[in-house]
Amino acid sequence: MIKYFGGNIIESIKIDDKTYPLLLRLLQTRTGLNFQYYRRKFIEKRIMARMIRVKCRTLDDYYNYLFSQAQEFKNFIESFNINYTYFFRDWEVYETFYQLILNCLDLKQSSMMSNIKPPHAQRAKFRTKENFLKNKAKKRLDYFSDINKTILPHLEMLSIRKNLKTRKMINIWSCACASGEEPFTLAMILTNISESVKNFSRYKITASDIDKDAILKAITGIYNENSMKEITRFYKTKYFQKIQTKSGEQYLVDEKLKDHVEFINEDITKGHQKAIKYDIIFCRYLMIYFNRVNRDSFIKVIERQLNQGGLLILGKTETLFSEYSNLKLIDSHNQIYLKTK
Repeated sequence: MIKYFGGNIIESIKIDDKTYPLLLRLLQTRTGLNFQYYRRKFIEKRIMARMIRVKCRTLDDYYNYLFSQAQEFKNFIESFNINYTYFFRDWEVYETFYQLILNCLDLKQSSMMSNIKPPHAQRAKFRTKENFLKNKAKKRLDYFSDINKTILPHLEMLSIRKNLKTRKMINIWSCACASGEEPFTLAMILTNISESVKNFSRYKITASDIDKDAILKAITGIYNENSMKEITRFYKTKYFQKIQTKSGEQYLVDEKLKDHVEFINEDITKGHQKAIKYDIIFCRYLMIYFNRVNRDSFIKVIERQLNQGGLLILGKTETLFSEYSNLKLIDSHNQIYLKTK
């Protein structure tokens, strides 16, 4: 049961076990969403959010509302998809990725111009005072030193190391890419390095998401200030152009980044469209919405798409609870796993 405010009256919604499966069947048929993968509590919250929005007090009311308002199916999909993202989200993950690429090429950090870590003042602008002080007080790791203890001991096993050294194609998958901030962040880092390294490997980032509107936005490559909240001036000025739109001042991604990213609209719970084996898969903050059984089967799908020696990078709050003999945790801070065989 969830309580909400309708005017000055506190009302409640109860999930009726009789109507719930009928409603799910209708939603799945009309939207194509694969609900069996998701935690029931997550699904219920998304349904309740729409019920509150359209002022339906019972599941029966909402079920009937769907039949009378075809547009609601599209509205439900938009509500169901969680697209909270911005460039360089969890900047430490991207710093580790950057350091990894340099080490794969036997390059020193001093030989490259880059600045990934946003200043405290910039991060504080978008955070509460309490969280800012907490983060400021937290002791920061030396991430270059940390990578020496976590990923670099496995360097010779990594498929991306072998492909970079032999100038072969680098393939990366941004799974559940939302509106494109993650794959474009990766493209910025790789493009910045490639501009200073002779005969740098070709690279392609496949970026997929279930949300068709988010994919269309990503293809357009236009972003507002909120997407830019943790990008440093170095990357912002190098790879974005300020433009005026009907929504005000926004930022347009450089075309050279778009050349390295392919966006596809797909429901990954039904399989991946590409037959590519990837050197690195970023699948961050997706599995937290899956139920336990289907999370395990989803990981097996992801594992099959990885090269031997490939890396899987999850969200910082995610982990593989089950034992996966082929996926070894090598960086617990950034939740990076190595496919060993």
